Amino acid sequence: MNQPYYDKMSRQLFLIRHAETSDKEIGETDLDRKLTFKGIRDAQNLNAFLAGVSPNLQVIIHSHAVRTTHTAKLLAESNPTIQLITQPSIYHATPNNLLKLIQQLNNEWDAVVIVGHNPTISALAQDLTDQAIGGFAPATVAGFQFQVDKWAEVMPRNGLLTLFKEPNIL
Repeated sequence: MNQPYYDKMSRQLFLIRHAETSDKEIGETDLDRKLTFKGIRDAQNLNAFLAGVSPNLQVIIHSHAVRTTHTAKLLAESNPTIQLITQPSIYHATPNNLLKLIQQLNNEWDAVVIVGHNPTISALAQDLTDQAIGGFAPATVAGFQFQVDKWAEVMPRNGLLTLFKEPNIL
């Protein structure tokens, strides 16, 4: 028998585009691009914002690119219990690939951040809800709530968009 929507466990997911980066320098690969000073400040502000809206974040999963790794580390600064997980597949992921990653998350986690890249992050955010979402500037966060018992039950358009913030309004 299916449980009513409100009886299921609530899970939070935050999709974040990495903070602002510098242009590639000569001899530098796209993976090596670093955050700008503005990007660092925006990620620090996002850290403070997330600590206020979801103080129980458990894990931040990010690609292996320097910019997402640095963004993730800055997001975790205020909470040393947050687990950082590098997932290289996020770098070239499609929205469907990221959805599959979400569906395979550890069910012991109920508050997760994924730090990734555009256009995938913004496309996935749009897929997860029936609400209109614009593009993602660097350091933009979209927060979702899912009334599911297991992450495997997360499907397109079954997320409730609970927040959407760009760095200039943090």
